[in-house]
Amino acid sequence: MTKIVSVHPRPEYFSITWMLNSRCNYDCMYCGPEWHDTTSRGHDLDTLKQTWMNIHDQAKHKKLPFKISFTGGEVTADKNFLPLLQWLRENYPDISMILVSTNGSASARYYESLAKVVESITFSIHSEHVNEREFFNKIQILDPLMVRPKKSFHVNIMDEFWNRDRIPLYQNKLEELGVSYSVNAIDHRYQTREFPIMKGVLNLDKI
Repeated sequence: MTKIVSVHPRPEYFSITWMLNSRCNYDCMYCGPEWHDTTSRGHDLDTLKQTWMNIHDQAKHKKLPFKISFTGGEVTADKNFLPLLQWLRENYPDISMILVSTNGSASARYYESLAKVVESITFSIHSEHVNEREFFNKIQILDPLMVRPKKSFHVNIMDEFWNRDRIPLYQNKLEELGVSYSVNAIDHRYQTREFPIMKGVLNLDKI
């Protein structure tokens, strides 16, 4: 039986999910065109700043801390994403939490910079594109920088039917590293093709 040590009230936030744009450097078969493309152009930094100022001006009267969840597309594919976050942190102390979902394809150095300005990072494993060894090396660098309870790091393992024999490898490695993870069901209603046409570098056994 689990012993309850303490109970804390859940803080109230003004929560926002911000989809920067649809541009993504991946083309997963189950991701529909409303969620990703290779042609969308990101907004310039001034436009992104003005967008936030408009949101903040309309919501600040609620006197709640802000919680912003960034998604895409692939957020790290936007060159203005990290500068935007750095600007938000420098100018808006009422932003309590910034959460980022990413496919983990940016450089380790990029994610080290990202870890300094956000509270939560979630990686997703997409086997059509992933280099497993590089992906897990980034995890080993990033997870120690996102220490709970103030920060958190999580990995979504996509339940791809063609890759199910490797999912236990991912689970075992993440458990060995002590990294939070989940196996995520896929909604195939929006898929653009029946089978994957790409195959990532499957080299987890070499880690």
